[in-house]
Amino acid sequence: MAYLGLLAAAPPVSQEQFARLATVVAVCWWALCFAIIFLMQCGFLLLEAGSVRAKNAAHVAAKVLAHTAIATFCFWLVGFAIKAFAWPLCYLIHQRGTGTLLANLEDSITGYVGWAGAAASWAPWHFNAAPAVYVSNFFGSLTFCITSTAIPGTVFSERFKFKAYLLFAALYSGIVYPIFGFLIWGGLGGSPLLDPHGWVVQAMDRLFTPEVGSALGKKLIAYGMSADATGTHFWAPYTDYAGSTGVHALGGIVGLVGGWYVGPRLGRYRRDGSPVAIPAHNVLLTAFAALLLAFCWFGFNGGSVIANAAAHPALGKALFSDIWWVMVTTALAGAGGTLGALIAGYRLHRAADPLVLANGLLGGLVAICSCVGFAPPGYGLLVGLVAGFQFPYTFRWVERTLKIDDAIGSIACHLASGVIGGLMAGIYGQLFWWGVLPPDWIHPGGELQGGTSIPTLGIQICGFLALVVYGLPVSYAVFKICDKLIGVRSKPEDERTGLDLAEHGLEAYPAEGGV
Repeated sequence: MAYLGLLAAAPPVSQEQFARLATVVAVCWWALCFAIIFLMQCGFLLLEAGSVRAKNAAHVAAKVLAHTAIATFCFWLVGFAIKAFAWPLCYLIHQRGTGTLLANLEDSITGYVGWAGAAASWAPWHFNAAPAVYVSNFFGSLTFCITSTAIPGTVFSERFKFKAYLLFAALYSGIVYPIFGFLIWGGLGGSPLLDPHGWVVQAMDRLFTPEVGSALGKKLIAYGMSADATGTHFWAPYTDYAGSTGVHALGGIVGLVGGWYVGPRLGRYRRDGSPVAIPAHNVLLTAFAALLLAFCWFGFNGGSVIANAAAHPALGKALFSDIWWVMVTTALAGAGGTLGALIAGYRLHRAADPLVLANGLLGGLVAICSCVGFAPPGYGLLVGLVAGFQFPYTFRWVERTLKIDDAIGSIACHLASGVIGGLMAGIYGQLFWWGVLPPDWIHPGGELQGGTSIPTLGIQICGFLALVVYGLPVSYAVFKICDKLIGVRSKPEDERTGLDLAEHGLEAYPAEGGV
């Protein structure tokens, strides 16, 4: 009873004190979530190692350990400056509409801060990490970068030289991923997919959103939507809340090109071109890895709540509502992906293949990343079902039609599911902009205030086209560089022996253990 009396006598909390407490909670939650994302590397290691042959399992472990370290260094050295601020082109490019140099930009619509306001010098690693500065999200961006770096190598596993992979990881994390990340997230002041002053966004806004002064427009203004720089239509930029396209589809398309460039594993295809299955050496390891990655996905999407809503004036309220919205939607998307793969597996093989189920689970989680911030849990289930259902069909098409040897199914899981997620985000968003959906079917309006935007179908299609136009030639250039400098394909005798012994001088499962 004495404690209750003390609580009753406590002075009321001021708005400033509440804001400080909310900031502390947000920072702690963010740090925890992104540490969980870092744990995804364990999942990728076990997923790939379990899906390939035992003679290459230690090689996979070396790859994951190496690319984690390389991506951390390269993203700190130069990658983050490129992704968030278009360094060094920010000293040359001017924002369309305002004419402001990107390095000096302080955009009134987006709150975007240019490199000059967020860095201590011109050097790309001299960004400020103070909590009040935009670039305090470096660690979160880093974990996304490492995650994306892990994806391509799973496609061309078991036949890629280790030294060439080290160079590939550096090029991908330091250049390839950051440039595309600028288009998807970082360049509110310069990306054609995001900039409210840019012609692509404004063109899509004119075609796919109502006029601000219309009856529907007035309702949307009251709901919390804002106009683009023209003031006549609504700002609906490309939206990828947690990385369906920026992390997963990019990794998938680079892996697709890599699998084509390197060629299939020895014995993967017969003389007539028909595929020969190379079984996973440890199905239990793969299934466990998928569940571990699914757990980490709650950090992946849950951490994006703070990344997107940290500047909101009612942060505490946003945390309470957004986290549960995102978590439940993520869970249902994973369930939908597993169920979709289960249905498709029975249709194709008359059996429930646990490897297909594992990839269906991950495919559903990949797909929901785009729209998890504004689509409801029921739609998350639908997105997951579509992504999971397509997996075995897309995997078969890649294997039999494209003749690309995807060692663990990452093209279907990450590329196809990522594209599906981006487009389905546009479909749901478009129904909102047309006034088809009731307001309480869309987050972040009304009582649920968040930090995401709601896209149109048109701008999401533009994002898909950007992925293809950028991803295909850049991927080819990267593998060509690796091939010219080092050589990418393992020797046939090394591949037959296994890369564990050939590249690292040990085995993951030695025949005779030591005392």
